[in-house]
Amino acid sequence: MKKVKLFSFALAALMLGACSSEDGIDNGGQPQWNDKGKGYINLAIQLPTQPSTRANDNFDDGTPAEYEVKDATLILFVNDVVNSAYNMDLNFSPEGTTTDNITTTAKITQEINSVSGDIKALVVLNNNGLLSIAEGGILNVNGAAATGKSLSELNDAVKTAIGTDYSWHDDGLLMSNAIMADAQGGTVDPTSANVVEPLVTIDGSKIFKTKAEADANPAATIYVERAEAKVTVKNGANGTVTDGSGLTYTIDGWALDNTNQTNKLVRDVTDFTTWKAFKATRSTDYRFIGGTAIASGLYRVYWGDDYNYNTTGVGGLTTVGGEHATLPDVNPANGEYAAYCFENTTDLANMLEQNLTRVIVKATFNGGTEFYTVDGDRSDIWQVADVKKEVAARLLNDVTFNAWAKANVDQGKALSSDTDFDVTFSTEAAGKRTVATIVLNESGKGKLKADAAEYPTNAATLANDHITLEYYANGVAYYPVYIRHFDETQTPWDATYETGNSIYANKSDEYLGRYGVLRNNWYEINVQSIKSLGDPNVTEVTPEPVDKKESYISVDINVLSWAKRSQNVDL
Repeated sequence: MKKVKLFSFALAALMLGACSSEDGIDNGGQPQWNDKGKGYINLAIQLPTQPSTRANDNFDDGTPAEYEVKDATLILFVNDVVNSAYNMDLNFSPEGTTTDNITTTAKITQEINSVSGDIKALVVLNNNGLLSIAEGGILNVNGAAATGKSLSELNDAVKTAIGTDYSWHDDGLLMSNAIMADAQGGTVDPTSANVVEPLVTIDGSKIFKTKAEADANPAATIYVERAEAKVTVKNGANGTVTDGSGLTYTIDGWALDNTNQTNKLVRDVTDFTTWKAFKATRSTDYRFIGGTAIASGLYRVYWGDDYNYNTTGVGGLTTVGGEHATLPDVNPANGEYAAYCFENTTDLANMLEQNLTRVIVKATFNGGTEFYTVDGDRSDIWQVADVKKEVAARLLNDVTFNAWAKANVDQGKALSSDTDFDVTFSTEAAGKRTVATIVLNESGKGKLKADAAEYPTNAATLANDHITLEYYANGVAYYPVYIRHFDETQTPWDATYETGNSIYANKSDEYLGRYGVLRNNWYEINVQSIKSLGDPNVTEVTPEPVDKKESYISVDINVLSWAKRSQNVDL
């Protein structure tokens, strides 16, 4: 196979794909191959910042580890299918400011095989073992050749190669060509906007016989974005709940939940023309396209379609929720510890709890000592000894048991709920518990007639008919926070806005993207207060919308550049 040295290119760590060129040597507009069948191209690769702080175009470079590049792969498409691939040795240098879109930039002159046809480039940084290159520049995905695959087919091949940890950050955050628009959004109506496709066209006239010629004539600039979302949680809420019950608490930490198990190597914006110009009536923001240019005529796109975008209840998400589920280990809520996950987006019809990624906040009440709540009243907590007495009192008031007691207790004596019963409960780790046994102890037995009838064998059943118990192991309560992508200024919602049974009234222009997580976005959740006692277990996700008339945690979520988004929450 003939080889050619690829053009020199700059790779910019950003989140979009674009191309640019400069005037250079006149080679008749055709690639130049040397006598060994090789050529050179010069590329610039730019790494992204992360959009942040709940509004679009708020950027943050993140930590050095988040833009560290451990390996780099250049994939060439010829006539829109994979042709060949190359390992690149990149050295990135810091570039840009805290208000732009670019974190670091690398420039490289790369050797490529001789090809003919329409040439396009895809760059993957930190492939985390998904990709390898065989002799002759053959791209392998999970050990299988990807030659001849379209970008969509390459996405599908990568999907099947995802391991069971469902992550692309163990060996550096995976990055790939970003999606952009060619018209401004934000305060400007982007109806005329088109997608700038992620595959970057390589100008054949910028492929040269020698490295020196390519060095002097850059062929393209490629913008990349991180293929995962970032989440941090900051606690500012230790104290007393705000419902007037006087309960005090401390925040222990948090964990991601209901995260996606699939991802695409390159972001998909299939429905771009549908949502590109959506703007809520009560907002001034055309939220799906940024208002700050990455480069001339290039703007960020703030949405995308994942593999389960418009499906409901088909699995594909990892959740720990359950009737008795707990979280022994959580991340510190210091605003610095970050967790990463695959993007998880939905259309409006499927913007339901069971399809959305959430954070579980863990808090401790009662000084870390176990307790119960009774009959769903979370304004009052019951110590174990007290709830046992209450169970006995409820049993004594049961008509059937009370009749037995009247017939079998000695005259002048009465059974006491405080002293005459032994009570045990079921042993679930947390959540709903029931009375397992309730029997008379020696004190209680001493009050019975000599010829008393047998103690009711259904006493526990009778007690359970009169009381509902929730068990808080180690005093721990949990609060689910579904991560908002667009904030209240972009997708304002209130229970009074829509009438009828539908929470969102099928208004995608108003509410699409209100919840979800998107690659290269940093979601910063600030816990501001806790309204009341939460759940004793990590609750299951439901097929219901997130927005309801009541909530119990107050948070603020900022999506950080990364694009950074912040979300304040009151729990």
